[in-house]
Amino acid sequence: MLLCIDTALAGLSVALCDGDRIVAEHHVLIGRGHAESVIPVVADVMARAGIAAPDSIAVDIGPGSFTGLRIGIAAARALGLAWTVPVHGMRATDLVAIAAFRSLPDCSKLAVVLDAGRGQLYVENFERSFSDPTGEITAMSPEAATRACADAVVVGPGALLLFDANPLYTCWPRAADARLLPVVKRSHSATPLYIRAPDVSASAMFATGS
Repeated sequence: MLLCIDTALAGLSVALCDGDRIVAEHHVLIGRGHAESVIPVVADVMARAGIAAPDSIAVDIGPGSFTGLRIGIAAARALGLAWTVPVHGMRATDLVAIAAFRSLPDCSKLAVVLDAGRGQLYVENFERSFSDPTGEITAMSPEAATRACADAVVVGPGALLLFDANPLYTCWPRAADARLLPVVKRSHSATPLYIRAPDVSASAMFATGS
């Protein structure tokens, strides 16, 4: 059993998967409040599945909000320690891409676009083979992202922020889609993937109690 956790962006997404099967799931866009909710949601998902502990945990390592990434990864590490199970990372762009390819069977290439905040977007290009992305994740302005995605099928929640965009698939990262990923794509180190410097320092957040 694989426990999947995603708090990287607006969603509070938790799923317990057995191979390709979703055993139990919670997927809601909450915007804020991940810190107070993630452990109770995990407990509810596990209780509904009737499982005491998973075999491993996969957590979204980004890109995403600085606070959201810290919350999800800290929760996953704590649970992994309590259950003595391995904890690995998966990327938000991979989750969106693998679900989009499944929803768009005729699409061979696409660009995943996420809202990076501060007037920027995260962009990554993918091919259906999904062996490797065709490019790195890049933070850029909407104008630059619009040019970069001009010849691509654009997907992801940030796609609506592109100029003259008509995205075919705008869903947020969903924890349960980890079951669709190749194992190598959910075997990253469980450490935050920061594409740019965080808005505030960790010391400042602890000092203010954020």
